[in-house]
Amino acid sequence: MRIVVCDDHLLLLEALGLALGARGHDVVALAGTPQEAVSAVAMHRPDVCLLDVNFPGGTSVSAIHEIREISPETKVVMLSAEADHSIVGRAIAEGASGYVGKEKPIVEIVEMLDRAVRGQLAVEPSLLQRALRPQKSTDDPLWALQFLT
Repeated sequence: MRIVVCDDHLLLLEALGLALGARGHDVVALAGTPQEAVSAVAMHRPDVCLLDVNFPGGTSVSAIHEIREISPETKVVMLSAEADHSIVGRAIAEGASGYVGKEKPIVEIVEMLDRAVRGQLAVEPSLLQRALRPQKSTDDPLWALQFLT
């Protein structure tokens, strides 16, 4: 599997690159920003881009669409230290094929990458349920408006 890895923490970025390479995967590029990831995907056309969610300037969710547009065959798996169901929902809506937590062991991260490359949605079922389930009115004051016609 050919992979582009993107994270703003250099130590984690290099460690992920080494760990994935040690498991026989071809890490074609390491990127420190979402824009670097978009450029790396355009250049290398990898099977998958492992993309960190949070960056100093905000989230990388907008980069998903760019990546999928320049390389439709490249799957995007989001990587995050937070299990924020609203970001999971937005990422999937933008075209992400997966979402995995940074607390997971490398074996599980690799499994999620493999699932995404095989065309499966690589998100933990409980997180996916929370992302797709309607919010309760106590969570969002505008929740009830979705039922108006």
